[in-house]
Amino acid sequence: MSFFSQGKSARRRSVYGHNTGTTTEDVYTCPANCVAEVTYLHVHNTTGNTDIEIEWYVAADTYTSHFLEGKNLGAGEFVTFSDIEIVLSAGDKIQVTPATAAHIDTILTVTETFVPVG
Repeated sequence: MSFFSQGKSARRRSVYGHNTGTTTEDVYTCPANCVAEVTYLHVHNTTGNTDIEIEWYVAADTYTSHFLEGKNLGAGEFVTFSDIEIVLSAGDKIQVTPATAAHIDTILTVTETFVPVG
């Protein structure tokens, strides 16, 4: 008797974003032929005082879900989500937008799993 198990290729990685303006930054975009599970998200403001918005852009529906809205961060303050589980599909994005110019750093950890076509 033989056992056959086909595993899916996956990789775990951390990515960062760096925003010093007021434009929306695509911190992470799920690659084609993948699903990605976000398990950690950290947003830190190093200068000034600003409200931040964290969004999940759902590509299949061209819809933006407001994950966190209007959170005020002073210089040196941060918000961390260390026990989240968001599953992104290909083209989905995690976006961060500061309301006023500040120095916003974002770190997130994802596990990307390859999904074969066909």
